[in-house]
Amino acid sequence: MSDLRSICGELHLPESTLERLCEIERQLPLIAEVCDADVFLDVPVDETKALVAGQACPSQGVSAYKSTVLGEYAYPEKEPAVFHALRVGAPVCDIKAITQEGHTVRQNVAPVFNDEKQVIAVLIREKDISADLQQQKKFEALARSYEEQLPSVRQINNDADQNDSALREMHHRVTNNLQLIASILNVQARKVEDPAMKNILKENVSRVLSIATIHDILLHHSGAESFISSSVLMDRLQQSLLALTPPEKEIGLLVDGDDVTMSTDMATSVSLVVTELVTNAFLHAFSDRKGGTVKVSFLKGVMFHTVTVSDDGMGFDLQEQRKDSFGLSIVRATVRDKLGGRLHIHSDNHGTTVSFDFKNE
Repeated sequence: MSDLRSICGELHLPESTLERLCEIERQLPLIAEVCDADVFLDVPVDETKALVAGQACPSQGVSAYKSTVLGEYAYPEKEPAVFHALRVGAPVCDIKAITQEGHTVRQNVAPVFNDEKQVIAVLIREKDISADLQQQKKFEALARSYEEQLPSVRQINNDADQNDSALREMHHRVTNNLQLIASILNVQARKVEDPAMKNILKENVSRVLSIATIHDILLHHSGAESFISSSVLMDRLQQSLLALTPPEKEIGLLVDGDDVTMSTDMATSVSLVVTELVTNAFLHAFSDRKGGTVKVSFLKGVMFHTVTVSDDGMGFDLQEQRKDSFGLSIVRATVRDKLGGRLHIHSDNHGTTVSFDFKNE
């Protein structure tokens, strides 16, 4: 295996960073055997490229590579998971990528930190999915062929109209009821003098409104299928969340990333988790300053999508984190039980990054 120090020579990395990377590089063959997959160690050069500094392939399994790609570069347009993990400092699961040899793979990426909690590299696990994609295309072609042979039943009949109207009426009533509950909680919050209880009531208002937002979107959503675009969801949710920023703070809320389509149930759970994380950042991340920025980012994957909520606030000590926190308990339970994903938290004096993934239905 080529010497990592020589590969990274032109980057002029600190000795402590090189020692950390060399330590991980020595473990790559063992990781490749355990994962039965190609594994890599990529080091950032700048925002537009990363250097492949380490590579290992399974000795018994099938590698997606015909030769070494050590010393070559990875680019955002071909390996989005790599640069997402480098940028936000959080793991990413099951994102499609294109290798230097042109193969389609799925990547799991985890950031590597130095002692100052800065991202100095990413560890990547890759699985070749070229054959899977070919099989998927065959199934899609077969499905299209089958649909073309069916009689045309796409005209909307009276029964379909009635079902759609009933569904819309249901969402309208649920939205009104949830907004009524939120109003009641708001009235209670204004009457309560205890600051802690006032914050609890306000947090519950945001939870109720986030669920109401889902039904409001569905109320105005054309068609009978209950699927929601993440861009539409976040555009509406963003308006509700900004109303919850502390009046004495100047906090911006940014949303970016890929557009992901979600089922109603999935969107409700994602909305609840994002609301919890964003409102928590509003309340606690900027206690020592006038304001800052909270960012929500979506990354589209093959089997899983990833959502990241980050802020540039004061951070907190993960070791002293309250495990009995009600909000965090909601987040952990929702991600685990409703979304079938994993939660990752990283925090230092530069801010906090929380990411979670959820299944692509």
